[in-house]
Amino acid sequence: MSRRKKPEPVADPTAIHEANRRGWDAVSPGWQAMIDERADWRGCASDPAIALDRKEIELLGDVSGKEVCVLGSGDNLVVFALSGMGARVTSVDISQAQLETAKARAGELGLEVSFVRADVIDLRGLEDESFDVVYTGGHVAVWVSDLTRYYAEACRILRRGGAFVVSEYHPFRRIWRESPDGLQVEHGYFDRGPHPYDRSESVPGAPAGSLPSYEFNWTVADYVSAVMEAGCELAAIDEFGDRRQRWEYAPMDGLPYYLLLLGRKR
Repeated sequence: MSRRKKPEPVADPTAIHEANRRGWDAVSPGWQAMIDERADWRGCASDPAIALDRKEIELLGDVSGKEVCVLGSGDNLVVFALSGMGARVTSVDISQAQLETAKARAGELGLEVSFVRADVIDLRGLEDESFDVVYTGGHVAVWVSDLTRYYAEACRILRRGGAFVVSEYHPFRRIWRESPDGLQVEHGYFDRGPHPYDRSESVPGAPAGSLPSYEFNWTVADYVSAVMEAGCELAAIDEFGDRRQRWEYAPMDGLPYYLLLLGRKR
């Protein structure tokens, strides 16, 4: 898929996050339909392996009865899985459209989940040290302009000794051009962005240029440092998965798919 002409870069973090929020609200129906083709959201509560890798489940441990917050909950598959595992889950996302879909689905599944619309760098609506576990993962950090502030907020709402689990799309996979013919670098590994593009191409009928969006390519060191600077001891780090996904355009077989971190709040 070739992207349309890129929008002009924007430096203001507030404007960047607002643009990304509008983009997610607009693409939410199509995104949910795509997710539904790949995963059984109705089965997540009874089979957490649909949404969580074995390594993630091992790091999370027994969450039954615990207060768990999922930051950047998106399709909410992880939320449904954790709720099915017995956790009391709070789902946080910047997109109200994503949350409305998830709320309806949680109701259909009979799951009691709290839904909060918020930017992950500003969780003022959540109290200090109110969660036993904070989980964030998938493809969240790519939309966030300030990784340090994001993880500081995650740690602020985490109780002392609590687990901060980060399971992110590996940074090594973010640098390549969307080409099936071979690996061609589009952005250098240390070129963190913001990288602008036009998201209107994913919304039928949307005028070209109407949905500018911005991505950030954080490094492994950025993730590790942000966890530690937030007030957590790094208890575990892992990389896993090396197969190209069907939605990935570059031939990335052999490259690590996930970066998995576990922090413990000091």
